[in-house]
Amino acid sequence: MKQPVFSYSATKRRPRFFAGTLLLFVKIFAIGLLASTGFFSADPDWKTSVVKEGITIETRPVSGSAYKEFRARMVLKSTLEKANQVMQDIPGYTRWMKDCKEARRIAQLSPTSGIIYSLQSAPWPIAPREAVVKYTYRKSATPASFEIFLEAAPDALPLNSGHVRIARLNGYWKFSQISAQSIEVVYGLHSEPGGYLPDWAVSAMVAHLPFETLNKLRSRLEN
Repeated sequence: MKQPVFSYSATKRRPRFFAGTLLLFVKIFAIGLLASTGFFSADPDWKTSVVKEGITIETRPVSGSAYKEFRARMVLKSTLEKANQVMQDIPGYTRWMKDCKEARRIAQLSPTSGIIYSLQSAPWPIAPREAVVKYTYRKSATPASFEIFLEAAPDALPLNSGHVRIARLNGYWKFSQISAQSIEVVYGLHSEPGGYLPDWAVSAMVAHLPFETLNKLRSRLEN
């Protein structure tokens, strides 16, 4: 089956659609869609939790949830075209998403949307988490950028014995060209992982997980 593809011109830096697969990520998981609110604004609810190696991570509480939302940001030397290629390589997420052991597209809903499955390993006694997520791709020509919005679709695939299915997840990726060879990456997520999680694992969800994911993604995009 032909996959939907989203591509960029390296010279004009103007995004365009043509058939192919997209992304998503899924790795565990989840936030409210922040595309309409502006990234890294002066919202007093956001608290900086990590500033390390060019990566900044902020968190804030989510009403009605025991789990915080995070947004992480970095600027690196790369292009939207290369970022798009990496994000379309869904099985390749295992190379850079923290603890991601499996990732695959299970349905294509339109040229810019689909459903993917991902499995995240976890140390004992935490059960592995799996996520079934709908992704929606959106591009902008001015400024040149693309976004991938994520939303849990837990009923799109039968449950797997021994794994905990993520029931609630919202998130996004945003890639923006800021110069001829530099891009900004913003990654946001909030989820309800379900099942048992010790305090250290809850803390890692909004600090260690996004930091390691962005750090490994940077290695993929700059090499």
